[in-house]
Amino acid sequence: MEHSINLKGRSDLLISGVEHIYSFSDKKVEIQTCEGRMVIDGEELDMNKLNLEENVISVQGTINSIVYSKSKDPKEGFLKKVFK
Repeated sequence: MEHSINLKGRSDLLISGVEHIYSFSDKKVEIQTCEGRMVIDGEELDMNKLNLEENVISVQGTINSIVYSKSKDPKEGFLKKVFK
């Protein structure tokens, strides 16, 4: 699966490679892509298009930030705490 981001004018965002949508509000979108977890912060966000067959999502509104984060392995976090 290929992952790409296309942002036009901070207001029209198209993301491919979407595997899961965790949450969607008018201020924040949290999704899992094939490249990791992504959080989009903004204002008046609206999901314009969702195509689960093609793994594509389109978001419109004012985009303030797009941040990737590494997915945490729950076992790794627990083991690190135990063996500190």
